[in-house]
Amino acid sequence: MAELLGLTKAGFIASSLVIALVAVVVCVRLLPRYSGTGLGQAAVRAGLLVGSQVLLLLALLVVINSDMQFYSSWEDLFGADSGTVRIADQSPVAQPPPAAPRVRPSHDALTRRLPAGEGRLRVLSLRGSRSGIGTRAYVYLPPQYAQDRSQRFPVVLFLASPRDTILRRRLPELAAREIAAGRLRPEVIVIAPTGPGCVDVPGGKQGETFLSEDLPAAVDAAYRVGTAPGSWSVAGPGIRGPAGYCAALLAMRHSDRFGSAVFAAPSLTPPPGRLYGDSRSIRDEYDPRWRLRHRPPPPISVGVIADDGFSADARPPMRAEPLPVTAAQDVPAILRWLGTHLSPGSRP
Repeated sequence: MAELLGLTKAGFIASSLVIALVAVVVCVRLLPRYSGTGLGQAAVRAGLLVGSQVLLLLALLVVINSDMQFYSSWEDLFGADSGTVRIADQSPVAQPPPAAPRVRPSHDALTRRLPAGEGRLRVLSLRGSRSGIGTRAYVYLPPQYAQDRSQRFPVVLFLASPRDTILRRRLPELAAREIAAGRLRPEVIVIAPTGPGCVDVPGGKQGETFLSEDLPAAVDAAYRVGTAPGSWSVAGPGIRGPAGYCAALLAMRHSDRFGSAVFAAPSLTPPPGRLYGDSRSIRDEYDPRWRLRHRPPPPISVGVIADDGFSADARPPMRAEPLPVTAAQDVPAILRWLGTHLSPGSRP
């Protein structure tokens, strides 16, 4: 029952939608019966309207959370998560302290969508030991991962809604076809939401720490991935939204982990709000354009979608290449570009 009623489980989402729809139907059916002018009837009408609208809003929030993965569990929502890593359908592996992973041999609806023979899709549910942030990421393993157990594979961190990326953009299927056709080297692809953001807020959420340390550490511990410099890349191809900004920031601030990136120039504005402790200097450090002009260039390669001059300002050893606007929706082109800039995996 707990599995069915998990915060992001299909059973709970469906139940929320059904309850909301029933509430709306009941409201519509009962309102005419309480159309009088008395105070009591007015109170009933208000209760029906407010109750149905609240249930609708809650159902909408449940659906949005399931898509964007702001909170991956009830424990995460109420701050009671134990801080462990759970890997779906994986053998037990070592996890850096302080927490050891717990294994749950289960799947969800998204992991079952990949056709047989095109690799495997797994769920990585974690709460970062450094950041305290919890989320669910999806990991695509190419067919070669199971064929050669002595090989490590490069990694692409794809920042986007997992549900949209898997269902609408069909990233795992397209990656499998590119690999089968020889246009893309076998690689592990981690699909992670940007709900936590990518700024370490003073006294608040540590989004940058989660994406740059906690998530890679969990992937390193769970899978045979590359350890050489340049064996990780990051993509945030959306023209708008936080994914492109986060991809640029991760590569520019953490070039020891991410050797290449693809992002869209229009997305590079730092997020608004009181995220920087009212410090202009902290905000500047989180501004990719400011860093490009005022900080030593990192040794990375970046593909800039809808380039607006960002590439022209890049200085060696940083290399920047303009990419067309159409690349934002061209998953195979993004993977191929990153594949040419990834260092090969190594032997354990």
